[in-house]
Amino acid sequence: MNYRIRRCMVSDAHRIYELCHRELGYDFSEEQVTANVRRLIGSRENLLLVAVDQDDAVVGFIHANNHDPVYAPPMKDIVAIAVDPESRMSGLGRRLIQAVEDWAAATGAKGVRVNAGIEQKNAGVFYKSLGYQYIKTSYNFRKMF
Repeated sequence: MNYRIRRCMVSDAHRIYELCHRELGYDFSEEQVTANVRRLIGSRENLLLVAVDQDDAVVGFIHANNHDPVYAPPMKDIVAIAVDPESRMSGLGRRLIQAVEDWAAATGAKGVRVNAGIEQKNAGVFYKSLGYQYIKTSYNFRKMF
């Protein structure tokens, strides 16, 4: 099947919500996802792309943003990537990652980083196959306000 990668539009928010909920396990309302999509597509610090099929139906997405720590050169951070199970093993994930890498290079970033949950067993194999190096296992904490 032919897939195309394009910039996200607000009308894609419903499918992004479905992919976040079903494939990534995020329990965030559709309204909240739509509000975030609306905010992110207008941001120069974020890249939100979707992969669509021949009918322009969203079958995957990737979100990346700036990672500018004081201890390392500027990089891009892949915040989320999801591909519908029926479209996996088609090279689509690789193409989404490549689009972020192209954006990173074009904006002067020195690399791309990504975090994968320990429960995502296939993620390590996938990222290593793309040339990403395992750095460390870490804890992930959060405090919401």
